[in-house]
Amino acid sequence: MAKQRQRSKQHAPATDKREAKVRARREASRDARRAPLAARTAPAEQPRFWFGFEVTWAKLLLARVVLFALLAIDAVLSIRHAPRYGAGGFNVAHLPGLDALGPTRASYAIAQLVSAYLFVLVAFGVGTRYALPVVTAIYAWLYFGSQLDSYQHHYLVVLLLLLACFVPWQRPADATPATPVRSWAVRLMLVQLGIMYLWAAISKLDVAWLDGRTLHEQITGSLRHAIDATIGITWTARLVVVTELVLAVIVWVRPAWIVAAPLGIAFHAGILKTGLEIGLFAWLMLGLYVLVVPDRIWVWIAETPPLRVLRAVLGRVAAADSWIALGLGALGTALALATRLHHAVAVAVGLAVFTALIVVTAKRRGERVGPVGIAHVVAIAVWLLVDRASTVAFDYYNFWGGSQRRLGKVETAEVAYRELAERFPDDARGHYRLGELLVRRNDLEGLGELHEAQRLEPLQPRAYMAEAEYLARTGKQAEAIAKAQEATYADPSSQAARDLVDRLTGAGKPATPAAADDDPDDAP
Repeated sequence: MAKQRQRSKQHAPATDKREAKVRARREASRDARRAPLAARTAPAEQPRFWFGFEVTWAKLLLARVVLFALLAIDAVLSIRHAPRYGAGGFNVAHLPGLDALGPTRASYAIAQLVSAYLFVLVAFGVGTRYALPVVTAIYAWLYFGSQLDSYQHHYLVVLLLLLACFVPWQRPADATPATPVRSWAVRLMLVQLGIMYLWAAISKLDVAWLDGRTLHEQITGSLRHAIDATIGITWTARLVVVTELVLAVIVWVRPAWIVAAPLGIAFHAGILKTGLEIGLFAWLMLGLYVLVVPDRIWVWIAETPPLRVLRAVLGRVAAADSWIALGLGALGTALALATRLHHAVAVAVGLAVFTALIVVTAKRRGERVGPVGIAHVVAIAVWLLVDRASTVAFDYYNFWGGSQRRLGKVETAEVAYRELAERFPDDARGHYRLGELLVRRNDLEGLGELHEAQRLEPLQPRAYMAEAEYLARTGKQAEAIAKAQEATYADPSSQAARDLVDRLTGAGKPATPAAADDDPDDAP
């Protein structure tokens, strides 16, 4: 018994130590559970390539303005393609199940007006968290919903817009031009550019491209003469592939930007020089190189005295009162009245109401409302400026009337040509097309339209010929012959005018109406 008590005393210290350790672990575990999550979790080092990628605020701001301004202009210019949609009564979408969801002429035009408006809002930094996802969805619907006006670069733009939804476009608090902004989405946009260049190079690994035959058909003018006088078309085609492969590697590598920027800018400037009809895509690619130019260049430009003054002025304008912002919204709606784009006024009124709601909401939150009103005015001004500086409105009505005329929908074609003649009274084409439709149904109003077309284009025989056909059809043979002869006087080289005179005078075949599509200048 004494021995057992002695052994217990020897083991007691060891037992006490074990119990003390258990209690210590329990207390440490309890304290850890009570500690804040931030204190318990060791900060994991983020990968530098994706989540550690940074650009300066000056670069991000310039990219926002340039890229979305270009997309706004492109959206307005795309309205000329609206008459293609819904004209034939069928649609083939890019994705199965979307055939019935394709846009119509009206919905396409309205969607592009709204898209241009939202792109301008994003360029001004207004509601980027909401406007950008909405306009991305609209752009994707227009592209994937129909193959009537689809190019591969539209698919690239959809991807870039989707990535742009995750870019922090809003100005950080107290940011200066050199303030770094972290964004994995910007890095992925640059990687996407690299993938595009890689695929473009792979797609050209074909004999028809490498021997210069394909490029031979695409390049004309002064650029072609310069190529023929130097390295030749074959080596130029091969150099294009090499350039795209190089850009695929260096466009997303920061240390290589000093090479990638001048190389890529020169490459896309050359594409612009070829005159390829790919919309503003080449300009958009140049705009994306804002992200490739080294940051220090943009910071240096932003710190120059003129831009410092401009930033100060814009800061004061941004702090404008809500009544000023609402007044600017009314001014934007007034500008819409001067546009010749279809549905522009109705869309502008709806967007003005939308802008007013944004102003009221921002005012209640204590946020700046000046940019909202300014962005609204600029967005409508973009509609107006693009309309007046291009043929987009004329093409829209002309193509709309032409597609309906060829489909036999005379009533709709008449509506389109009336709009064309009213909005472009000094252009003979609207008067001629409207007059031709009207005289075909013996409407005397058509003669007035044909006479106006003859006045506006006295050297074109078609309006004289249309009137001659009408006069012959109504039994006024002598007047018809005289009018047909006027057509030959207008253009002595016109074989159609001479044939018409021969038919009416009996010198040729019996008189028959001329084909409706003998001069399809309204084909989209």
